Amino acid sequence: MKKIFFGLVVVLVIIIGSGCVWYKVNYGTTPYYVQLTQDGKSEKITYNDGTSGTLYRYNLTGYDKSGKSQQVKLIESRILKHDAYLKVSYSKKENVISWEEVKKLEVPVAALKELNSRK
Repeated sequence: MKKIFFGLVVVLVIIIGSGCVWYKVNYGTTPYYVQLTQDGKSEKITYNDGTSGTLYRYNLTGYDKSGKSQQVKLIESRILKHDAYLKVSYSKKENVISWEEVKKLEVPVAALKELNSRK
């Protein structure tokens, strides 16, 4: 009886662990730091309710805290401030999930070095 119970616990732990890894790979986010050096490309859209608006698409190169680069696509409904530093939450499946403006001093040294080398 103990062997059956122990076997079920092991199987349950493997299933839960696999689910956590799958979720992290597909929906987990990694912070990257970007600097807005160019304006976003504007695109007129019509929403389902019939109203219209403008989206701005930014194709940026972001750097993680160790300086590793990643192409990120940020879509926003407003024009973002030029030369601003942003911390974006990047997901391989969804691209940029969220972003926040940060001060230059808050950008990790390796990421800031890479951002400054592009100028």
